[in-house]
Amino acid sequence: MKRALLCMLACCGGPPHAPTKPATGDLATGDTDVQRRQRMLAELEDDIRASYDRDEEPDTDTQRIDPRVGPSRIGVGPSDVLYGDEIKSHPAVRWPLGVSPGTQTAVRSKHLDVHLASDRGVSAAWMADELSWRVTLCGRTAVIPLRFTALYAHDGDRWVEVFEHLSFGDAPHATPELVGTRVHTAVSSRSLADDLSRTLTPLLYREGDRLPAVLALDPHNLAADDVEQPAPTFLLAPDPDGEWSGTDDISRVQLVDGKLDPDDRRIGFVGPSLDTATIAYWVGNFVATVADRPGVKGGRVRLRGTFVFEKRPACKNGSCPRSGTVDCSTDASCHWVIAAGHVSQPIDDADLAQRVFGTALLSFDPLQITCDDGTRSAPVVKSPDAAP
Repeated sequence: MKRALLCMLACCGGPPHAPTKPATGDLATGDTDVQRRQRMLAELEDDIRASYDRDEEPDTDTQRIDPRVGPSRIGVGPSDVLYGDEIKSHPAVRWPLGVSPGTQTAVRSKHLDVHLASDRGVSAAWMADELSWRVTLCGRTAVIPLRFTALYAHDGDRWVEVFEHLSFGDAPHATPELVGTRVHTAVSSRSLADDLSRTLTPLLYREGDRLPAVLALDPHNLAADDVEQPAPTFLLAPDPDGEWSGTDDISRVQLVDGKLDPDDRRIGFVGPSLDTATIAYWVGNFVATVADRPGVKGGRVRLRGTFVFEKRPACKNGSCPRSGTVDCSTDASCHWVIAAGHVSQPIDDADLAQRVFGTALLSFDPLQITCDDGTRSAPVVKSPDAAP
């Protein structure tokens, strides 16, 4: 801090025409850019972990996203889709299964991975996590694996959720009818929609020769804790084993074993204006035509998809510019890449409960099972006079 003050005094004492050196730190705190990014990362990680326990309506009030597109919230079930003003007018429980009040539940984070935007102001961040949602009945705890991704806008001194996507990993299977709530298409800009569609196309149709241009790759596999290193692409396919990172072999990129066509979509950006935005997002449905698998007939299925895009400078000779070194809000040489993606097939409570509890399941709304002694499970409701 003393060193920063001395530098400021030296600048003030120089001749009027002397050029001033651009600030490289946070003037409000005295942090360097690296320290500021580390602090912002830690703050968001704390917010995310705290939200798992609270399960409250997310904070979505911000002017950093276009109100015509707005925020979105996608859950596990076919009808668990909210967007825009619906998030406030129709608050929803984040976790699946209709557990009775008093049933003991808990959420455990297994692998929280958060990445900050590359722009110097850090306009946004995105994350992925493996969760275990635990339900205790009859003295035993069932562990349900879930996958969670989200995009956040940085608004002043707080993080505001742009979208979240929660899913149960399952190999996509065809359905007699296309199952899942549709969304009303809304785009901030036709030109942005066209740009992002061109960026997504190689991934959706598995055009291997064009993938390096639209995915953020990390040829050097640098340390994951380097907050100035632009994040490699992270993709979650519907299959529970369908995870790919930009540090992996690009030949392994595959969202579904078949054709994937965009359907409804909501396309927006993060920032005060589209002209200067370096973060954009896509939330919507896809119709996949999946191939036959052993014992499973192929066909059409509706999937959900969320994608984060970042405008970045081109990498040269396997080397990519560090975060904040190129201003892509004004540099015309920057282009859109896919920073993160998550595609899933919804599953209703009845099917999910059957998979978890098997023949012990008695009902799924509210959730009730047969205990080992033949009795029915019952929620433990705390007495009003009981100690907290």
